[in-house]
Amino acid sequence: MTVPNERTNSVNHTREFLYDLLNPQKTPRIPKYIREQALHCLRHYPSEFDMEMISFREDMVCNEGLTYKVFGKGHK
Repeated sequence: MTVPNERTNSVNHTREFLYDLLNPQKTPRIPKYIREQALHCLRHYPSEFDMEMISFREDMVCNEGLTYKVFGKGHK
């Protein structure tokens, strides 16, 4: 079973991976079209700030017992 913090980590690690694909020093010999696809995917990909805000909002709503938590740092 995947828990909220694992989903958030997955989104954040995927963003890092896509940024690494854009950097020829980190990922040499990657074809140009792959780099272009990574850039295209990142265009509307949630930033770390976006993920923090989603987590915060879900924490607020979850504390009121109104929804299932999808993203976040998990319940403390």
